Amino acid sequence: MPLSQDQLVERFERLILANELSNSLAHAYRFSDPDGVRSGKSGWSFGRSQFDVQNNPLALKCLSECGLDDTVIKGIVNQTIDVAPFNAKLRAASAVIDRYDAVQFKACICKAQALVKKHGIVLEGDMALLAIADYDNQYYLSDRDKPGYLVHYLKRLGRPVFARDILTFKLLHTAYGEKAPGDCKRRYTNLVDIMKEAA
Repeated sequence: MPLSQDQLVERFERLILANELSNSLAHAYRFSDPDGVRSGKSGWSFGRSQFDVQNNPLALKCLSECGLDDTVIKGIVNQTIDVAPFNAKLRAASAVIDRYDAVQFKACICKAQALVKKHGIVLEGDMALLAIADYDNQYYLSDRDKPGYLVHYLKRLGRPVFARDILTFKLLHTAYGEKAPGDCKRRYTNLVDIMKEAA
């Protein structure tokens, strides 16, 4: 039986906590940079969904609501200031960050649902949908139907899409999949485990 929308969001929250923060909620309320300061595409991140301040405009709105002024936010985005003193601000505003995370979780699921519907992609169950939503949270799910994009890849499978197909795409068609295949597989295993618990 398919999961309700609320159940999908609950599973997705658990999945993101496992994937992004190894199930440690304490890490949500401090800054981290997964690819190293000024060494990759990502900037400082925070929250359960790991809002990337360089690539997610929602992150900047959240920081402002957490009480950080524009000068500090600019320094965080450009990685020109020490973020450690501002971790206390994030901890104090944990309820704000949780609210933004909840918006992100729902948005990822709704976006995945809308794109598969628009492109006529048939999914083999809720696990495939959550894998696509996780892809959106990690990479950004583009609507472009061109080679090198997930939607294009899934459309051309010519059969119902399984969660493992999203893993295969990451491993074969993303720089991160080539660089860190073990982490991509870890994320997939987390999804399998969470869906087993739900069964």
